[in-house]
Amino acid sequence: MPAHTTSILAGGNIYPSRFIKISTSADNTALQAGSNEDVIGISTEATKDAPLSGASAYAGVDTYQMHYYPNGTECLLEIGSGGVTRGDYLKSDTNGKGVSAATTGPTAQFIGAQALESAAAGDFARVMVMRIPKYYPALS
Repeated sequence: MPAHTTSILAGGNIYPSRFIKISTSADNTALQAGSNEDVIGISTEATKDAPLSGASAYAGVDTYQMHYYPNGTECLLEIGSGGVTRGDYLKSDTNGKGVSAATTGPTAQFIGAQALESAAAGDFARVMVMRIPKYYPALS
């Protein structure tokens, strides 16, 4: 069954399979998420342009509509430093890639997905988009 996508205006360059967030400077606009930011979904695997020489490598380009996977859908997410293990809750790193959320400590974690499979840094893992704003891990 194909995953459901929806669209939004890109407020800058957004790579494929990265967490995205709502822009605070423009209505109905998304940006690539930064470290532990509240996310709304994951950009699609596709690039804006066909894979031709000189074509854009981005899923979203400033002022153009882009597709993304919203809450409750399965998709691929590029994995950041440290890799992930199936079942991990994932948050955004500084580049919008997925990293495991902290499991201890007082800092709120903005969960954007749950890993359905294990993957190393730089790989793409199948995830379930799962928005959990301000998840507090167990305190150590």
